[in-house]
Amino acid sequence: MTALPRLAALCLPFALVVPSAHATQDPDDSIQPNPLLVDPVLANPIPTALVPLDPELPVAVRAMIDAAFASGDNDDVEAVAKFARRTNPANIGEIDALLAYYRSGHPPETPPDPIGNMLAAAIASAKDADVEAVGKLAKETNPENAAEIEERLLAYRAERKRLRDEAAAAERAKLAAAKFWERWKGEGQIGASQSSGNTESVGLSAGLALARKGIDWTHKMRAQADYQRTNGQTSVERYLAELEPQYRINDRTFAYGLGRWEHDRILGYDTRWNLSGGLGYKVVDTKKMTLSLKGGPAFRQTDFVTGASDTELTALAGLDFGWQISPTLRLTQVASTIIGEANGSTSSQTALSAKLTGALSARVAYSAQIDTSPPPGIESVDTQTRFTLVYGF
Repeated sequence: MTALPRLAALCLPFALVVPSAHATQDPDDSIQPNPLLVDPVLANPIPTALVPLDPELPVAVRAMIDAAFASGDNDDVEAVAKFARRTNPANIGEIDALLAYYRSGHPPETPPDPIGNMLAAAIASAKDADVEAVGKLAKETNPENAAEIEERLLAYRAERKRLRDEAAAAERAKLAAAKFWERWKGEGQIGASQSSGNTESVGLSAGLALARKGIDWTHKMRAQADYQRTNGQTSVERYLAELEPQYRINDRTFAYGLGRWEHDRILGYDTRWNLSGGLGYKVVDTKKMTLSLKGGPAFRQTDFVTGASDTELTALAGLDFGWQISPTLRLTQVASTIIGEANGSTSSQTALSAKLTGALSARVAYSAQIDTSPPPGIESVDTQTRFTLVYGF
């Protein structure tokens, strides 16, 4: 008990000495901080204030919102959220967060639009005729939405034009880069006949047609051979080869050149050459039907089987017709007439082709050869009917 008073008595002088020593110091001798090293934030602290937290959303309101969410009815959810925000302005942030979470899993229902769906389906088909028909009826039955429908049609037309232009440009680039022996298309045909009994006959018919379409030039080549023996004698012996280049002047007009070689001993000539050049015009040029006419001066030389020959300047007129009757049926007509002073000749072939499968077709063709002044003993009209199989490539 006596130790504590004694310790206090010993420490009391030190307590008295220290304050008095500081009190006697000169104020000018105290250490002052360097104003350049003082942190302005620490030297002038920003006053802070405690912000009260938002009150919790009332349990009853939260229960109503949860019940609206559980119903899955978007109209009910929106109505409850609207009044919850209005009656609880301090909890708008929490209400909006709950509503955003609900909307992320329950997107609003789109009202039915049967007219718009029909137009969208027509546009997806990429068939211009269908799109225009549906668009026309949609505007007539929905005049209040005619402007919007027309905007969709204009956008579709612009996109289709862009695609067609791109495809045409790409095709033109391919044609420009192609070699002359490339990009040929054509067909080959072959047929045979045989009969026995009162008339013994055997016949063979073969043909080849090629075409190449370039940027400005179109080349056509054709070859045909027909041979038949009847009762031990040759009754048909006809060969033909033809080359026709065409130069496109515009979309419908073209210039042509024609070289044709023929051999037909039954008609009385060993060889006959026809050279012609002139202009042509596409009267009809659609996917289903084509019709072109051509004409110009011609030169013809004929070597007869008798050894005589004839040369003369003539005129040529011709037509080329095609009609795609159905996806599997096509009718064609090729004819030309050469008018000369000594003799005129007309050749014509009408063919009906029916697609069998893939590139294979069956064809029946009727051809006629007419000479106005044939050699003595030769009929002026010679006809032939062919049944052949055709392979396209």
